[in-house]
Amino acid sequence: MIKYILLTGHSKGLGKSIAEKLLTQPDFHIVGISRTSAGFNSTNFTEILADLSDVQQVFNLQHQLKKYSFHTILLNAGANSIKPPESYKLQEIQNIIQLNFTSNALILRMCLNSILQNKGHIIGIGSYSGLEIKKWNNFYGAAKSGLHHLLRNLFEQYRKQGIKVSIVIPDIMNSEFYKHQEFEPVEDAQYSLQVNDIAELICSWIIQPPTYVPFEIILRPQQFQLKKK
Repeated sequence: MIKYILLTGHSKGLGKSIAEKLLTQPDFHIVGISRTSAGFNSTNFTEILADLSDVQQVFNLQHQLKKYSFHTILLNAGANSIKPPESYKLQEIQNIIQLNFTSNALILRMCLNSILQNKGHIIGIGSYSGLEIKKWNNFYGAAKSGLHHLLRNLFEQYRKQGIKVSIVIPDIMNSEFYKHQEFEPVEDAQYSLQVNDIAELICSWIIQPPTYVPFEIILRPQQFQLKKK
């Protein structure tokens, strides 16, 4: 039986690495949502182009997502601008909250009935910024903290009905997340998490589901260092 997986932010970074690994498995069909195309050529992949920071585009997804009965929802899309809070325009704040929290909540609601029916797995990519109090993490950190809280609540509410929920909380990760920032990670694995390692971990839960629930996983490199571009 083909199992359908919804993956947001599939065209770059962690999302692309996850998609590439899952597409090697014949029993999965991925429905990917991203602003840009990943260029995958597979009969087991359906691509939906949408900007998840635009609430109207998210609402429009209802008609496309209702065609599928999902076994896994993987909420990976996210972005941030690292700068002092007084430097943000109001629209930037709205976009950050929409992309990192509100869109995830809306997508979960669109797909919740099928996840309940299939006793499926919700996997959310959180952020260490949602746990710590640190300068310049204000709006992004608050949005990710909201996502963490929502996922914790969903698990407590539906665990008796067979739903699994996993929250992956990475610290600094060597990915395209920092592409438009003034700073970037040091590439050495000692100083930043590697995309492929995190993708391997997440895919292992999907390909060979464990009997336990990998509920909340915090991943941190041994050292911490950003460098100015």
